[in-house]
Amino acid sequence: MKPSIKEIAKRLNIAPSTVSRALNDKHDISQSLKEKVNAVAKEIGYKKNSIAARLVNKKSNTIGVFFLSREHINSEENTGFKYVEVILDKIKQKNYDLIIFSVDSDLKDKKKYIDICSERQVEGAIFIGLEDTDENTELLRNIDIPTVILEKRVSGKNISYIGSDNEYGVNSILDHLFELNHKDIAFIKGPDFIECSKDRFMPFYKRMNYLNLYKEKFVKEGNFRLKSGYTAAKELLELDEKPTAIIASSDLMAIGAMKAIEEKGLKIPDDISLVGYDGFDVGAFLSPSLTTVLQDFQAMGEKAVDVLFSMIEEKDEAVNIVFKPKLIERKSTKKIFS
Repeated sequence: MKPSIKEIAKRLNIAPSTVSRALNDKHDISQSLKEKVNAVAKEIGYKKNSIAARLVNKKSNTIGVFFLSREHINSEENTGFKYVEVILDKIKQKNYDLIIFSVDSDLKDKKKYIDICSERQVEGAIFIGLEDTDENTELLRNIDIPTVILEKRVSGKNISYIGSDNEYGVNSILDHLFELNHKDIAFIKGPDFIECSKDRFMPFYKRMNYLNLYKEKFVKEGNFRLKSGYTAAKELLELDEKPTAIIASSDLMAIGAMKAIEEKGLKIPDDISLVGYDGFDVGAFLSPSLTTVLQDFQAMGEKAVDVLFSMIEEKDEAVNIVFKPKLIERKSTKKIFS
């Protein structure tokens, strides 16, 4: 016969309802009684019906993770995957279930994100890769469940923001290149509909313009993919006046640029310096190793989950948290002498 709450109640001479409340860790049950109930439950092999418990508590114990932008950037070239693994592992540790929504599946019919959350009864949501062009962005401001958005600022009562200080990151690159005597610096930016693209380009534009060093011809647009970095670098190297250094606003575009520089018969860093952004592990294994700005995807992903559960369980207010990235100096940059 399957072990039951009634059997536990009979052994401890208490009411089944008390056993149920103890197993569900209710505050009106003493800790000592909870321990006795759980000990007997373990002894007889009783397994709590988690689905039934959720129905009683009117909780789904489910988190929705919205993984967007995949129609623009394929899986091998999407920094969002750096967050996903961390987030999924940490949510599982909380004993919550997960539903992953992506443009490949649930969102194809252009359902509103708020409606999806309601239909699936998720208790909280995390958004990765939300873009300026997404028509759902404005609607999200009124979402009524705890929500965390990574790298996209959306204001709302129930929305927390976790991001990286791109201005600090880009200025750390410029500090480094100026120390190496570079003035003719090119920039390969990302698409304008992605917030971090603008956040990385604007500090470059403002500072270079202030120093009268900005040259529009030294700015090319990519899409964070390898090939776009390759194409942009080729265009820069066809100019009569060539840059002495190139900043790519992603490591992948920097790697693409490496190939274009090599095909041109130039050497990094002897003929031209190169800097990436993101801090992918592969950068350390390139030849030469890539100078880059490291974003701590692990810490940001973990913080996103911590913040979400503080909003769900502790009813904490929404917060904005910005991480400072770190410049990693490697072999792809070199001092020039004029």
